[in-house]
Amino acid sequence: MGVGVRAFRFSVMTSGAPDATSWRNLVERVDAEGYDVVHMPQHRGAKGFSPLVALGFVASHSSRLRIGTLVLDNESVHPAVVARDAATLDLLSGGRLELGIGAGWLEADHATIGQDFAPVGARIERLSEAIDVLRSCWLGDTANFTGSHYALREAPNYPKPTQPAGPPILVGGGGKRVLSLAAQKADIVSFVPNMSAGRVGRESAANATGAATAEKLAWVREAAGDRMEGLELHTNLTNVFVTDERIPTMEKVARGYGLDDPSDALAIPHVVIGTVAQCLEQLLERRETTGISHYTVFEANLDAFAPILAELVGR
Repeated sequence: MGVGVRAFRFSVMTSGAPDATSWRNLVERVDAEGYDVVHMPQHRGAKGFSPLVALGFVASHSSRLRIGTLVLDNESVHPAVVARDAATLDLLSGGRLELGIGAGWLEADHATIGQDFAPVGARIERLSEAIDVLRSCWLGDTANFTGSHYALREAPNYPKPTQPAGPPILVGGGGKRVLSLAAQKADIVSFVPNMSAGRVGRESAANATGAATAEKLAWVREAAGDRMEGLELHTNLTNVFVTDERIPTMEKVARGYGLDDPSDALAIPHVVIGTVAQCLEQLLERRETTGISHYTVFEANLDAFAPILAELVGR
């Protein structure tokens, strides 16, 4: 591992399970296989567990796993309420919470409860203030804050989180504005396709290529300045193709991402393709060239990723 290169961390993304027994079994599997974090999304317009409640179960069932939201929708609840919920969960888990929070991108999450879906600029402005509110609520005995969107007046800060500065904050995105915000205010920067269109499609695929990721990294470096060294870089590993038929798979993936050269499929940060050894080499090389060291594997890819993870734990 090169100088300044972080050790890998691997997380699992899951929305929940059909029942308590299935959820317990999943947690036990993730724990036993050596994953570092259980990540849960928040989507009011889709099926799934309430993330903070379900993550509390994870923390009580495993003494090792960290827990994280990927991500909470800042448009849902006042950030001071989120701050108290997060502080409570961090305290009860012994300091294992990582709080991912975003500006919201899926209009259905809002339409299903009759909530207006604000323009993206307004949502990012509120997210920026929300991060300041969260930090204010985790430090000192009371919080005071005056912004354009939020205000706190001698708000009691209790309980305090176990982690001295509060849970690490993750912010991700695919556009320059939100990634610059993440670089300036978050602890973990997540690179995801730009979802400004409000759906997964050709626009988001084109924003997920290696070339697009290089541009995003440049935005983050510029905005972070001296903070860059302290940032953890994260992305979702949405596709795991463990196969001996590497070239045909590369060709198929390249077409799906609108790429002419099949070799460019290997530069997509959300994909690994090839034998276990080739996938391992891909992740190691990608960490050296991009600095991305934290990957979230989707639950559907647990079986495929298991032999790769076995080679990477602790590296």
